[in-house]
Amino acid sequence: MSRSEKLPTKRIIDREEHQSRVEFAEMLEAIATKLKDEGAFTLVENGKETVISPSDSLKVEYSYEVKGDKHSFEIEFDWYTGEKETGSFTIK
Repeated sequence: MSRSEKLPTKRIIDREEHQSRVEFAEMLEAIATKLKDEGAFTLVENGKETVISPSDSLKVEYSYEVKGDKHSFEIEFDWYTGEKETGSFTIK
């Protein structure tokens, strides 16, 4: 099956919660540390563990939106199972 074929989306985690800025920063730091050191991190919700184990190559999106008084900053990263890092491309 090619990547262009449409498969149904299986939403495994969909959670919103209020956190302090410090709590949110600590969560991001924990995710970053686990990704750097172990290549994966585990989310635990109500005792259910979900392991997030991205491939070496990621597509990363950053989005910042303002609508009136509401600000929204999102970080999203996508990958395909087994995809390896392609390396950098330079010209000398």
